[in-house]
Amino acid sequence: MTLRIYNTLSNSIEEFHPIQEGKVKMFVCGPTVYDDPHLGHARTYSFFDVLVRFLKFSGYEVFYVMNVTDVGHLTEEGEDKIIKRAGSLGKHPMEIADYYLWRFLEAMDKLRIARPSMMPRATGHIPEIIEQVSTLINKGYAYISNGSVYFDVSKFKDYGKLSHKKIEELLPGARVEINPEKKDPRDFALWIKAEKSHIMKWNSPWSVGYPGWHIEDTAIALKYLGSQYDIHGGGIDLVFPHHEAEIAQAEATTGIKPYVKYWIHTGFLTIRGEKMAKSLGNFIVIFDLLEKYRAEAIRLYLSSTHFRKPLDFDEKELDRAENRINDLVNNILAIDDAIKDGGGNSSDISFVYDLKNKFVDAMEDNMNTPLALQVFFKLLENLASKSSGITLNKLIEAKQETTKLSDIFQIVPKESTIVLSEEILSILIEIRNKLRAMGNYQLADEIREKLKNVGIALEDTKSGTKWKIVRG
Repeated sequence: MTLRIYNTLSNSIEEFHPIQEGKVKMFVCGPTVYDDPHLGHARTYSFFDVLVRFLKFSGYEVFYVMNVTDVGHLTEEGEDKIIKRAGSLGKHPMEIADYYLWRFLEAMDKLRIARPSMMPRATGHIPEIIEQVSTLINKGYAYISNGSVYFDVSKFKDYGKLSHKKIEELLPGARVEINPEKKDPRDFALWIKAEKSHIMKWNSPWSVGYPGWHIEDTAIALKYLGSQYDIHGGGIDLVFPHHEAEIAQAEATTGIKPYVKYWIHTGFLTIRGEKMAKSLGNFIVIFDLLEKYRAEAIRLYLSSTHFRKPLDFDEKELDRAENRINDLVNNILAIDDAIKDGGGNSSDISFVYDLKNKFVDAMEDNMNTPLALQVFFKLLENLASKSSGITLNKLIEAKQETTKLSDIFQIVPKESTIVLSEEILSILIEIRNKLRAMGNYQLADEIREKLKNVGIALEDTKSGTKWKIVRG
């Protein structure tokens, strides 16, 4: 099979064929760095991390660019989000942007979301932005009004092709007030003339000002990915106006269509049916969630719903994910024990490859991660139950194959965590066994109960004492 994935642009599932064989160029809209990242961010970036890892697993070379918005993203009231936050804290906007960029990176690292190939910042690309705006003016797609520059939507006939709406339906609505500087309410800002009190501003041919939000992404993408590339990703809320505007800007600038072959969008993460967002005040900060749940459980939870479907936050499902991670770890420990014991006599691991193929089929079917995870857990359970009877070399081979699959989702706790637990537990088990040998069963049982209280169950067998995780 070939990867087939839903393309918002065509409103259908398409076979994935990159522009250049064997290589994938991808851009995902990055964070606006004015506050700590929330679980809605985690959902989007976790999915695209899985997508990148699966593309690499499938043999592609991936160049992945994620921009950083550190200027120009305005609130509904027309204030720059970073400047507004800086004012409330009495700090310089760049101090806020730097701090929350590092917080974003820290949160992604903790969630084991790999960093993109590069993360260009908008403020580092003002010359490229000014150059693109100048090109759009010269080509007749933009106009100057009182020092600001606006994209003339009426000049771009394909406007609306991503959101699948007719141009007359694309009025800004309540989010944008009528601006007398615009020829048409649908026109959007490319360059905004700054008031004297505005902190973040640069010289341009039109005014001292700052870029519009939409133009930042295309100026960066055109520089590093060229006039046409394979994948553009983000949350479903970015389809209009942000991504619609990006298409208009880029294709008007270069004349090359399509700007992007595949537009891929993740569904909303909601709380009780309402979109999770900072502006609504109902967001769950990633750092807070990590205090209660392991990163691997959060990653499992996020991948257990198809990327296009809304995901309503449910702590019961996170608790279930924790228990599934425990089961996963116990199965890995059983396989590792069988490897230590030297395995068995059977060389038949055909079931591993059969299930691996089903895993790949599920992923290639529009990134059906819930089904792929179901197959993966079945594979691991089967391998654990049969591991003592499989020859050592085949058992090692089988474990390597399962590791390749689990690496795509980053749901197996890092080996160092398991090894550390094993070292500590081996000492406690040795002490307990000595107490039993001395006849001090009361203290030995107390150790067993206390371990059980923290989620570790001991089982005394003929070959020695085994342990497993019973809860998070």
